[in-house]
Amino acid sequence: MIQISTRRLPIRQRLAASDWRSAMSALLFLLSSGSSGWACSSAPSPASNAAGLTPVPEGSAGASALGGAGGGNSTGDAPGTSGANGEAGATDIPIAGSGDMPPSADMPSGDDFVADVSVAVHPDVNTLLVVTWSQTVAAEETWLEFTFEAGNVMRSRASAGSLGAHRDVVLGVPGEMDVTLRVVSRNGEVEYPSRDYLGRTGAVPSGPNGMPVPTIVTYDASRASPDRWLFGSVENSTGGGNVDYYRETFWLYIMDRQGRVVWYYADPSSGATFSFQRVARDGDYLWFEKRCYGCGNYAESVVKMTLDRAYFEEIPVPGLADAIDVTDDGSLLYDANNELREMDPSGAVRPIWSCRDEFGANFQCYSNTVNWNPETDTVLMSFPAPATVVEIDRQSGQLIGQYGNAPGSWAFAAPLSVPPAAWGFGFQHFPNLTPEGTLMVSSHMPGFEETSNPVANQHAFLEFEIDRESQMLIEKWRYTAGPEWPHAKGMAVRLANGNTLANYGTGGAIREITPDKQTVFHVKFDSPGGSDFYNKMVGHNVLIDDLYGLNGGGPE
Repeated sequence: MIQISTRRLPIRQRLAASDWRSAMSALLFLLSSGSSGWACSSAPSPASNAAGLTPVPEGSAGASALGGAGGGNSTGDAPGTSGANGEAGATDIPIAGSGDMPPSADMPSGDDFVADVSVAVHPDVNTLLVVTWSQTVAAEETWLEFTFEAGNVMRSRASAGSLGAHRDVVLGVPGEMDVTLRVVSRNGEVEYPSRDYLGRTGAVPSGPNGMPVPTIVTYDASRASPDRWLFGSVENSTGGGNVDYYRETFWLYIMDRQGRVVWYYADPSSGATFSFQRVARDGDYLWFEKRCYGCGNYAESVVKMTLDRAYFEEIPVPGLADAIDVTDDGSLLYDANNELREMDPSGAVRPIWSCRDEFGANFQCYSNTVNWNPETDTVLMSFPAPATVVEIDRQSGQLIGQYGNAPGSWAFAAPLSVPPAAWGFGFQHFPNLTPEGTLMVSSHMPGFEETSNPVANQHAFLEFEIDRESQMLIEKWRYTAGPEWPHAKGMAVRLANGNTLANYGTGGAIREITPDKQTVFHVKFDSPGGSDFYNKMVGHNVLIDDLYGLNGGGPE
């Protein structure tokens, strides 16, 4: 971490206000080009307190690692945090004491607004820093600005700058990183940044039961989606065979595009699995399911929480089978006892649809997917053994589409190319509807349906147009270039930029794929002794661009 001395420059006292901007611009240019003679340090100073917090000396007014004079405004896009209006980076708002506004003896500084600033590593998440302070002068808004690497200035969401105690968190920083931060207060069109403080994140848990380490194989920022973080789950599986799963600790994680973990959650003592985490639609928090395969010692539940755990609620869901989804009114959709059910925010449960009633006693009703589509208010479920997907009207419980291999399924049009000679599903997973209304699904190719017999390049991520009038699926896009194989799990979802985010479940690989079938982001969770068929098992994935969108409190 670079610590920049902020001694007051005599030249500042001799310049007229009209000359201050040009002089400060020249000075900042020298600093950014590495020509400065200001002292630097790669570690906290000896004056650092026990929390790793180092304040820049009081009364300083020089340049900051965060930019500007005495902590001016951030420059460039803020990678992963949003400001008061969901934006970040440079603004046209004047900064008190910077080149945007000449200094004045009567003008307050940012340090006049705040006192007793403290920084500490979060007690449960080593990659989060908790910042507390007392707001001694009221402001319209206040927030954090922080950085841990050159050219990467981020900010938290703004909140009301009322008098008294305040708390905020630094999100988006990998483990064991020095962080420079400051508190910014705003009144009117003027921002008042405090002096800089230094903190340091702790290590991501490692070791035999620790967070699995990802490897970035490929990342092409020019073609990948602009989202800066990958939210996912992974089991610390031993790998190597098709029975080496659902035995080890599951981890939720958020990593940046360099594969650096910036947030995590695990509960080894419970033995519970969680791999269908969801971003809440009714507030700034997340959901995930907790259940224990075959151990019988953990009651099924769902957890609702913020990244900093300031909001944490665990709700019993008796009979929860596997997957979950959530609606924009905060209801939970899930499968229990071969039924699709909905639990509303009050805890009331209603059955929506019964697999057993629809298909009879001999149908294998285990479902590996529950996906809600807001545009149509329908729910997709996937039954891998009979290779069938159903689409259900959420309100009426009526079956409005059946796709796949079971009798009564809609027909497939001829493939765009052969092989295969004809379409069918094979142990499919995670069917979902794109914004255009097409069906996406992760499936073994026809002729390779047996999930225990992996074959390279014979698992597909597929997109079909749904001709509802003719009750037919028409192939639109197919990807089979990946050598990986999901014995279990797997998914493919369409991103806003037209790319497809996909993963191979037990194959331990995640890919972002362009429409022309080029992989522009490739992550692997390898196991010692594993293979592209049997590595550490990955669950559901989603790309996100605002970490504070998962840390705004509970349901609205």
